[in-house]
Amino acid sequence: MKKYFIKTYGCQMNQADSLLVSSILNNAGFERTENINEAEIILILTCAVREHAEKRALGEIFSLSSLKKKKRCLLGILGCMAKSLKEKISGGCLKENFCDFLIGPDNYRQLPEVIEKKLKNCDQQVLTIIEDEKEETYSDFLPAFNNSEIESFVTIMRGCNNFCSYCIVPYVRGRERTRPFPTILKEIDFLLNKGSKIITLLGQNVLGWKNYDENNQFLEFSDLLAIILEKFPSLRFLHFLTSHPKDLTFNLIEKIAKLMKKGRLIKEIHLPLQSGSDRILKLMNRKYTAKEYYEKIKYLKELVPEVSITTDLIVGFPSETEEDYEATVEMVKKIQFNFAYMFKYSERPYTTANNLFPKVSEEVKQERLEKLIKIQNEITKRKNEEMINKHYYIIVTKKQNGESWGRAENNKLVVVKKELTLGEEYLVKILKIDGWTPIGEVIKN
Repeated sequence: MKKYFIKTYGCQMNQADSLLVSSILNNAGFERTENINEAEIILILTCAVREHAEKRALGEIFSLSSLKKKKRCLLGILGCMAKSLKEKISGGCLKENFCDFLIGPDNYRQLPEVIEKKLKNCDQQVLTIIEDEKEETYSDFLPAFNNSEIESFVTIMRGCNNFCSYCIVPYVRGRERTRPFPTILKEIDFLLNKGSKIITLLGQNVLGWKNYDENNQFLEFSDLLAIILEKFPSLRFLHFLTSHPKDLTFNLIEKIAKLMKKGRLIKEIHLPLQSGSDRILKLMNRKYTAKEYYEKIKYLKELVPEVSITTDLIVGFPSETEEDYEATVEMVKKIQFNFAYMFKYSERPYTTANNLFPKVSEEVKQERLEKLIKIQNEITKRKNEEMINKHYYIIVTKKQNGESWGRAENNKLVVVKKELTLGEEYLVKILKIDGWTPIGEVIKN
């Protein structure tokens, strides 16, 4: 039985794809190993959303190229970088034999065939399969499962139709496709029977999910949430990523808030703002204003005061002025995000923002990013400290060195300084914050 090793970079979608790839290969008679030295096939599942992630992956790929030659194993590149790497090979920027095959996100079904072909004929030519499959959702595959996984991802849609001017996703992951409703329920049932307690629904824009049930009844995203929570009482926490502000209507906010207040839908929403400047938001093709974003967050907080709001922010977008940047800073101060992922703008292939001018210098981008990080870190610290002396239900997801980690109802990971039972639910009191981590003690299980 041929053994394969997977190294995964990037977002939760890639983590879910890693288990999908394992399922496809396991079904074809291959065996996954966590020891790279045992592997006859090495797979790198790549991310191309930001330049930094791409450079990290490239560094790993080049270091593994020498291992490939030394131990004569196959090296395959999967995922979002496959398309750009193919073009770099064609343009002469990369040696053609640095890997054995390139497979795009819509073409994982062909992996077993590609591997068998390369094992039989290990020539210098790179096999590339990077085609947009407009109907592909892999809904007939159940993910490979590790029995210690208390938290699991379920992909409910693939691709994206938003075409934000800075974003490569629609070009490398294709157009938006909704996964059929019955197959989502089937996968959740499978994961719960294997021991999962926490499910996160994944998509580039989950709020846009629409489908039909077995009676041809039209369903929206809020219906999907409600049905999952009703159908699976053993599911302790349900979560979802990622949401687009333009699709978070006031009606949807009310429905989500109602489910959050029942206690099993995690009281957190990740809602990327990107910029607080309306001019920049328009250039980004985000399809909302800063005021519209703020009013939606304000309404959600009115309905669920304890809700946690996290976001993404980009500084140094082409033509961003000091005034534009300060508008972002003011929004951050006004909204008081619990946490933010903050980045300098980086050019991505195929995106329209590449053609926007003037460019912001690296020095200015770095200065703005550092200032924003400092402001947000102070807010995050204060938000975390608000948890002290409060009680939260947690599900234990990990144990190590006499300590336990548990996912709380606000999506924070809480550490308890004793070994608890994996997968069990406990009520904890937060004693202090260590760095960014809440430290708690058990009140009852």
